[in-house]
Amino acid sequence: MCCAPILKGALGSDCKQSCAAGCENIKLPNGVTCTGGCNAVDCDAGNCTLGCTGRGCDMTCPQTVNNCDQICTGGDCNNSCEAEKCSLVCTGGGCNMTCPPGVKECDLICNSGGCDFNCYADNCKQFCAGACDNINLPEGVTLTGGCNSADCDAGNCTLGCTGGGCDISCPQSVNYCDQICTSGDCHSTCHSEKCTIECTGGGCTMTCPCEVKQCHLICTGGGCHFNCDAKDCKVDCPGGGCTRRSSSAIKMGVSAVFCFVLAFFLCVILENQFLWTILRCRQVRSTYFLHLPLREILSIL
Repeated sequence: MCCAPILKGALGSDCKQSCAAGCENIKLPNGVTCTGGCNAVDCDAGNCTLGCTGRGCDMTCPQTVNNCDQICTGGDCNNSCEAEKCSLVCTGGGCNMTCPPGVKECDLICNSGGCDFNCYADNCKQFCAGACDNINLPEGVTLTGGCNSADCDAGNCTLGCTGGGCDISCPQSVNYCDQICTSGDCHSTCHSEKCTIECTGGGCTMTCPCEVKQCHLICTGGGCHFNCDAKDCKVDCPGGGCTRRSSSAIKMGVSAVFCFVLAFFLCVILENQFLWTILRCRQVRSTYFLHLPLREILSIL
């Protein structure tokens, strides 16, 4: 049985609908749509909540709505939101969320994973169980593998991974880059002004080149590798077994070996020259003796 909207007061001023599936919303704010297996609506121009348990819903909120919250328990929903603040809770997984420029806040919570996040809002946040895709991040920022969260702009970028084995990269255009890897085995390359990675699962690799001001590795799981040429390098490894190296240390080691080899060859050359001089002197002396009378030779000896 389908439910009709329950109207309170003036038409459309306070509409709530709860329905198993296939219901029709006669009155919604202009531009708001909820098609497919939509089943719950509490929506006006101030705050609009759209719900779907039937799987495969298409939900849209226009700019005329201030706050738009969408809930998809069956999964595989498509969400397009132009409201001031947008959120999608996708417990069934496989959802797609799109927030165009002009949206202030856009949040995706994907508990079952496999969601796509196409966010051009001022502030984009994503939490995902795994295998989610961040379609839009600041230029140069990458997050691949078991990525699950992103709260990232050119000022501050926080990237998270609970699936393990993520590859995370932040360019110079991002001021501060914080990376979180709970399952471990993440690879981080950071060119930002300040970089931090917290690796609770262990086995992470962090690389900071010389243009970075501060680079901090926190490896609670242990067994991390820290490649740091930043001005300020700091590693905390309560789990133990971490390694640290820098290209400057490698260059110093190579220079030391080169100097040792050079000194060795100089010594060999000088020694050979010295021996040659002695032999030459002996040769000259022998030749000199050959031209002297026997009496003079005996007097010299």
